[in-house]
Amino acid sequence: MRERAARAPRLRIRGIPRRAFTPAFLGELHAMSNRLMAEEFDHFCEHAMTNEVVHVFERADPPAIVGFQFWKTAPIELPRARAIVGGKLRILPEFRGRALHLRAGLRFYGQAQLLHPRTRFYRLSLASIFGFTSIASALAEYRLFEPQPRDDEGRAVSAVFQRLAQDNHYEIDPASGLFLVRIFMTDETLARYPDSFFAKPAARVYAAANPDYRTNGSYVGFWFRFSRRNLVSLVRAIRRARSRPARPAGER
Repeated sequence: MRERAARAPRLRIRGIPRRAFTPAFLGELHAMSNRLMAEEFDHFCEHAMTNEVVHVFERADPPAIVGFQFWKTAPIELPRARAIVGGKLRILPEFRGRALHLRAGLRFYGQAQLLHPRTRFYRLSLASIFGFTSIASALAEYRLFEPQPRDDEGRAVSAVFQRLAQDNHYEIDPASGLFLVRIFMTDETLARYPDSFFAKPAARVYAAANPDYRTNGSYVGFWFRFSRRNLVSLVRAIRRARSRPARPAGER
């Protein structure tokens, strides 16, 4: 008899508005985050308070936070357009591969689109190699941040990135376009990923843009439009992830 695949634990996404960001709540999120990406608590809180909402990823039994991502919208100098900015994606390794970040992003986009039905939305992100690879692999098209954009659209998006860096006191390298966020990967986090992860096409794109990503505390900026092609690609990626069996305990 074939062994039945392990059932994945039931997870939910809960939105918490900024007015509910108490010190105790942020401390709980930071404690989880710091296990994956080392960051000072004050630095963490400073970024958190620039956002509108955080999506908390929770398991039902036993109840526990397994990840989160912050979200906000921002003006962009393009006709009938607005930017969506996602920050600090953190998911415990054993709960990765469930497309939680993709589901959260589509949820926030859907809510924003309902409020502004005639608006074209852009998604902007500053990401580690892990967040970048997870998101970019699910997209049909995207672009990296350019210090010197080539067109009007790129210049408008670049201006939003510049404001984002200023609001969070990040430095932008004018040559490489990397964002010095001062968030560092822990050895434990790096060890959980097999060589096959770093060989993925999106991971290779990231490594080419940020060769010292393991040690330099810098992130890559990238962006995409919520185009029909990208929406279809994201939905397909979510469906594939939901059909996968749960990861065995200890699997990287």
